[in-house]
This record gives sequence, structure tokens and C-alpha cells, in this order.
Amino acid sequence: MPEIRVTPLGAGQDVGRSCILVSIAGKNVMLDCGMHMGFNDDRRFPDFSYITQNGRLTDFLDCVIISHFHLDHCGALPYFSEMVGYDGPIYMTHPTQAICPILLEDYRKIAVDKKGEANFFTSQMIKDCMKKVVAVHLHQTVQVDDELEIKAYYAGHVLGAAMFQIKVGSESVVYTGDYNMTPDRHLGAAWIDKCRPNLLITESTYATTIRDSKRCRERDFLKKVHETVERGGKGAHEPEGAHLLLHGPDREGQSLLQAVHPLDQPEDPQDFCAEEHVRVQTHQGL
Repeated sequence: MPEIRVTPLGAGQDVGRSCILVSIAGKNVMLDCGMHMGFNDDRRFPDFSYITQNGRLTDFLDCVIISHFHLDHCGALPYFSEMVGYDGPIYMTHPTQAICPILLEDYRKIAVDKKGEANFFTSQMIKDCMKKVVAVHLHQTVQVDDELEIKAYYAGHVLGAAMFQIKVGSESVVYTGDYNMTPDRHLGAAWIDKCRPNLLITESTYATTIRDSKRCRERDFLKKVHETVERGGKGAHEPEGAHLLLHGPDREGQSLLQAVHPLDQPEDPQDFCAEEHVRVQTHQGL
């Protein structure tokens, strides 16, 4: 059986700058190319020196795969392509392709325009980097070359997030990136075909974390909204999830909790969490 080699260039033992080099049957694939948000120098980027010593990057790497648009998974991409010198294909889903440059430019403005940091990519570099992107559909098998193929699967987590299966001949690797197995109000649970990869590389940051139920977290969120409005505060930012919680589809005027759980009447009162008794009425101006 051919050897499969995995080399973390970032995020091997911490959170941030996710970047994994996988060598499988003579093919080299980079999985994610993220940035560490805790540093403001070259340590924010993965250690690309491991692969730049092999000569021209594009000759060494067969492709780069980006799992989703969060900066710890894609933030170093313009630096890698435009400053380090990779000009091969970059694969990501269509939503990731649309959102990724927006986040990259937003962070560039903060780092360069506001903080004055140096050795950072420019707006033009972001545009040039995105020209190298090949957008893929979920469940679409893509032939990178005659031997290497990749396939994207739904990962939940955020819009456009994908898990990827990489195959060379009879050898295969599955890379999950960040994924979510609990459906929420706008994203479903991760799903992949039944398969037997030779290697599974999976996100494990919260693997040992036990969280409150979704219902408890939603009730807690709505209680905080109620308390904030009662104090005269406002919601300065309304992400999509919050919008669905606060307003719901076509449910304006109902109580917030009714909009969230219109049929929530558990048979056992013990099923309620500590905040279940809170009733929050709709407020104008949220």
C-alpha cells in the first residue's frame, strides 16, 4: 500500500492557521490555508518554509483545497499565492468563493489601514488570488489531473462549508474541516457518502465539550435580548441566526419564544432548562 504522509504546516497543536499538507500516492494536496488571529507578525501564517525548499511551489503542489471561509482556514491564501508564489488551482465551494474575498478584504483593512502592519497582502492580491479559484458543487467529482480526484460533501458549520474526499487510485483521504452534526435554523447536519478512507483527518477542537441543548441556548440568548432592550439598549449587529430567532419567517408580532418554538410544550416539565420560563415579547427597533 502506498504511503500517506500528513504534515501540519499550522494548527497541529493549536487553533488557528489551519494548513495540512497531505502526500498520497505521489500527489501533494494542501488542505486549508488559514491565518492565526493571535499574532501580528509572520507567525500568523503557516510555516510554508517546509515546502518552499522543494523548489517552485506550483510544481510541488497539485492543488489547494479550502474547506470554508473562516479566516483561520483561508486567511493566508492571498499571502501564499501572491507573496510566496503558488499559482496552481485552488478549490472551494461557490458560497465560499463569494464570501472569502469579503472577509479577507475586511481583515486587510483592519491589519494594514488601521493598525499599519507590514508584510501583508494588498487588495489587488486578494483579487488576483481569487482568480485562481475553481468553484465546485457539493457531490461533484472533480478530476484535478489524470490520477487525482476530489469530491466535496456538506459540512454544516457555515454557509458553503465542505468536507472533502481526496482519491488517488485506490487510496483515499477524507478531510472534514470544521463540521457540525447538529442542525440549526439555517444549516443542516454534515453528511457524507458511506466510504472507507485510508485516512480520516477531522476537526476536534470541541470534541470533549458538552454543550447545553439548542433550546437552552436559544432561551438564554432571547433572555439577554429582553434584558438589553429593557435597559434601553439596542442590537448593533443582527446575524442571520439571530434574525431567525428574533423574527422568524413571517411571524412578526408573535412573542419571540413562540416564534422560536410555537409548539414547544414538553410532556415532562423537567425537560425545560433554567431559562424556559422566561417570556419575551416582540420589541420594535430590534
